[in-house]
Amino acid sequence: MRVKTVQINWHDRLPIFSVDFDHSWQGDGWRFSTGGGDNNVRIWRLRSPQDPLHEAQPVEFLASLNRHTAPVNVVRFSPASGRLASAGDDGVIIIWRQVDSPPAALADHLEDSAGKETWRPAAMLRGSLADICDLAWSPDGAFLVSASVDNTARVWDAREARCVQVLADHSHYVQGVAWDPLNEFVATQSSDRSLRIYRWLGSRSRRAGEQVARLEASHRSMPAADGRSHRQRLFHDDNLASFFRRPSVSPDGRLLATAAGVQRQPADARNACFIWARDRLRAEPVLRLAGHAKPIVATRWAPCMFAEAGAGAGAGWLSQGPRMMLAVASQSAVSLYDTSVGARAVGLMDGLHYAAIADLAWAADGSHLVIVSIDGFASVASLDQPTAALPLPLHDPVPEAQPASRPAANPAAHKSQARKRVAPTLVSTL
Repeated sequence: MRVKTVQINWHDRLPIFSVDFDHSWQGDGWRFSTGGGDNNVRIWRLRSPQDPLHEAQPVEFLASLNRHTAPVNVVRFSPASGRLASAGDDGVIIIWRQVDSPPAALADHLEDSAGKETWRPAAMLRGSLADICDLAWSPDGAFLVSASVDNTARVWDAREARCVQVLADHSHYVQGVAWDPLNEFVATQSSDRSLRIYRWLGSRSRRAGEQVARLEASHRSMPAADGRSHRQRLFHDDNLASFFRRPSVSPDGRLLATAAGVQRQPADARNACFIWARDRLRAEPVLRLAGHAKPIVATRWAPCMFAEAGAGAGAGWLSQGPRMMLAVASQSAVSLYDTSVGARAVGLMDGLHYAAIADLAWAADGSHLVIVSIDGFASVASLDQPTAALPLPLHDPVPEAQPASRPAANPAAHKSQARKRVAPTLVSTL
């Protein structure tokens, strides 16, 4: 495992709050997106190790998407297409799509023209009453769920660009959401110290006004380990200094990993990641990944599964099936777990950043992991997997939303007012 902190002017040296890979991209290397405190979304390409420029300049700038009016807290690519959803403190979700680049003579007069790619808003989803902290797509790209500090999670129809249900069961900020890849449940995490799981009903035929999600389970506490004490809380309260509590579901849908877990003992390692099993979502967690020095802010499963490591791998989490990789990000470090070798971390990346980690994302083949921090920088970890990655599951794409309406601009009149968009430049690499 090799880790490099890439010293690029990612977001004008302001915090980076989110990162995500486009797993449908067919180009050389891996395309990913970041959202930051400069109100912008940026698109990048992580060069493959075979690229001659990989060592000197591992990351290439592709585009800057400038429509948000406040910091961007989350970016997420659709699993069924190359569409990108972004949201932040302005309470607006923008769904972006890549378009053909404009002619060179016109590019200087248009916004978002700096870079090798051109992206335009396909839809703008309005209705949230406050900052949006997290997003998750349905596996077919037809719906989105958002987490907001107005204590709600909202389900959106991405095709019709409208909110179809407000999930108002939490009593404090909703800071993380996850969507089951088998399209049967949605999970939300809040600073009210709870995890809530909703049964997804939207895939069934329904009439207008009917619910698309129904509350299935809620978790706040579990029996104490000694069996005699009072029930112990599962998650940190609202005093936790973090914007995010990002859960995730394994690529086969069998396991749900949560953030901000807490345990009573030991006192020097109270932070934990709790794992729920798909067939026991109403029961207590089936696994505890403990020993983290600081609270967990995000969890992310590698999007692919890997061939089994063999008989000598040891006791794993699951009795059978391919192995999977989980990255757990605390405020200061990232731990890597392999489902084939038990509940101990197989890798630890610590001391990468001067400020708290905010998000992380895997490349499609599990070979690279990008970690972003509010110190304004990102680290790239390259991992040598012991077994080959299995193909990603295919999802049928849905029709795109209609492009957001916008008055046509007069290039000649706009020229005097336009601000020059300068592509980020590479400073150095460590």
